[in-house]
Amino acid sequence: MQRRPHQSSGFTLLEAIVALAVLGMMLIPIMSFMASATRQITAAAESNQRVAQQQSAMAVIAMLNPLVLPQGEAALSEGVVLRWTSTPLVDPNTEGYLGGRMGNFRVAFFTVNAEVYKDEKLWFDFSARKLGYQPMAVTITGVPVQ
Repeated sequence: MQRRPHQSSGFTLLEAIVALAVLGMMLIPIMSFMASATRQITAAAESNQRVAQQQSAMAVIAMLNPLVLPQGEAALSEGVVLRWTSTPLVDPNTEGYLGGRMGNFRVAFFTVNAEVYKDEKLWFDFSARKLGYQPMAVTITGVPVQ
């Protein structure tokens, strides 16, 4: 009786280990790229959120009258708060000029310092120059006029 040579139809253990090592080396750059892309997407999302909050904060400050409300705070979104303080650059006038350029208004120029907090931590800040105004009573021959 003669023996037939044994024919293998599968992989040897060594071939499987080599194939896994080659596959692992090919996955390293792919995984590195994925981690880098994830960091960049996270940074872009953070930047977009920051820009949106900056626009919201500037919109609040744009509508602000610092002579009437020289300091305060406003919620921009959940966990994001805008706080501002105003410092006069030019003191307000004390008299109205009936028929003059300022009319019946007290007027002053201010620097408004704004700080935006995210989760109670300072996120960013900026300043703006604003005009503050307020109607005032003017008397004509002893009779107050509004």
